[in-house]
Amino acid sequence: MINLHYIRAAIQQATGTRLTLERTRELLVEEGLITQKQADNDADLFKGYSDYYYTDTAEAAVDDLDTEMGLPE
Repeated sequence: MINLHYIRAAIQQATGTRLTLERTRELLVEEGLITQKQADNDADLFKGYSDYYYTDTAEAAVDDLDTEMGLPE
C-alpha cells in the first residue's frame, strides 16, 4: 500500500515544498519508485486509517488516579 500522505510529508520536510497528492504520485513514477500501473490502481493508495480503526481521532482511556491514596512513601 502506498501512503502518498506520508511520502508528501517527507518531501515537504526535506524541501519545504508542499506538493499535491497527484504531483507526488507523478514524481514517484518519474523516479521509478512505483510503476504507472501502481499509480493508476487506487486500491493500492492509502486513504486513511478508517479501514483499520473506528475513528481517526487519537484517544486513550486514562483512569483517574485515586487522590486519597497519595504517593508511596
